[in-house]
Amino acid sequence: MKTTVGIDQARPDRSRKHRRLAVGGAAAASLMVLASCGSSSKSASSTATTAAPSNGGSAAPTTAYSGPTVDLTFWSWVPGIQASVDQFNQSHPNIHVNLDEVTSGAAGTYSKMFSALQAGNAPDLGQVEYYALPQFEHTGGLVNLAPYGAASVQSDFVPWTWSQVSVGSAVYAIPQDTGPMALFYRKDLFAKYGLTVPTTWAQYLSDAQKLHSENPNAYITSFSPADTGQFAGLAWQAGANWFNTTSSSWIVNINDSATQKVANYWQQLLSQHLVKVETDFANGWYKDLSDGTLLTWPSAVWGQNTIATNAANTANDWAVAPLPNWGSTSADGNWGGSTTVVFKDSKHPAQAAVFAEWLNTNQSSITNLINKGGLYPADLQGEQQSAVNSPVAFYGNQNIWSTFEAGGKLVNTSFKWGPTMFTTLTDMGNLFSKATGGSGTLASAIATTQSDTVSGMKSQGFSVQSAG
Repeated sequence: MKTTVGIDQARPDRSRKHRRLAVGGAAAASLMVLASCGSSSKSASSTATTAAPSNGGSAAPTTAYSGPTVDLTFWSWVPGIQASVDQFNQSHPNIHVNLDEVTSGAAGTYSKMFSALQAGNAPDLGQVEYYALPQFEHTGGLVNLAPYGAASVQSDFVPWTWSQVSVGSAVYAIPQDTGPMALFYRKDLFAKYGLTVPTTWAQYLSDAQKLHSENPNAYITSFSPADTGQFAGLAWQAGANWFNTTSSSWIVNINDSATQKVANYWQQLLSQHLVKVETDFANGWYKDLSDGTLLTWPSAVWGQNTIATNAANTANDWAVAPLPNWGSTSADGNWGGSTTVVFKDSKHPAQAAVFAEWLNTNQSSITNLINKGGLYPADLQGEQQSAVNSPVAFYGNQNIWSTFEAGGKLVNTSFKWGPTMFTTLTDMGNLFSKATGGSGTLASAIATTQSDTVSGMKSQGFSVQSAG
């Protein structure tokens, strides 16, 4: 699902500001033991559950849970997820999950989650996007699921997603869906204007120039300044790695050469008026997708439904190709995706872990998440389901899924989000808006975002090194 930003950043507990960064040495060794214990027994994703650790210790999954019925609360915004919850409840009579349907994270739910954590009454489980995980973890809001056998399902998932939810041997969430990127393009209009489907960004620029010279009212794509999720995905594809850690500090590198390359590239498109500056996911943008004003959209797998729903008159006109690359080496980026977490206030973390793992690995549940929720699963077996491997009528019966599956395997596993992403991405979007209005450039906006992020993290007590 699409990553959006727009809420105030929660302030980290200064006593925990190095907690995630200190998973090394004896702590890492301890967590590795916990993970190995979990993987050597039956996975918590089965109908079995685990005994909760006592006094901070570990527990391997047991064969069955025979205690009294446990009630859990789960906050999620995924459409149709109630069907999966109902199925779990039917197959797990001693664990009952109550779904609380909420708005998307950036639309207010993240703020409510942080408030609930501060008040000590957060739900047992919640939907949290990848980019938001570090901030929740650094405020001490998440349960490490490694003691509950989470490591035993690592091989079930697309590799880069496990890198997003784990630190060393600690596991802070179970991946649910992903957003590998590709290029949606109007094959009818490419033929009309004599354009070649680009395999490199240099070719994409040439297509943009040729198109605009023939029709000044047509654009290769749009640029939405506030939608920094798309820009992050494109930087990710180019080799960016915005955050890293040492044993005691964060390294911030938003202003790295890969991100500057992407910023300068899109600045060139903007300066030559080859892209249309407008807000995406708005009525005017949908009209432009429908009437041929926009010929392409570099987007994530979930974009297939966005176009089909909001530009229905263009059925059979669109196709999907791999995202253009920067050279001969193929790579892909990711835009969106979320996870299932267990919050620290849960009185039944072991049973909550059972649900989190089952929800995202049980194939019947995944079928429901695909068909009703519109998600592209992070589970490798789920990616093989017919629902995401069949020709799509809207796209001229092209099997678009194979392109996204291949792209997902090319996503850089080392990309990391930082602990203040709500503020970082919001600041970046505000600076991009100024740049598209003539005040500065995208490259200068990235440089300012780098310095602002570093100073902001330091003011909140984080140990920070600036690499850019």
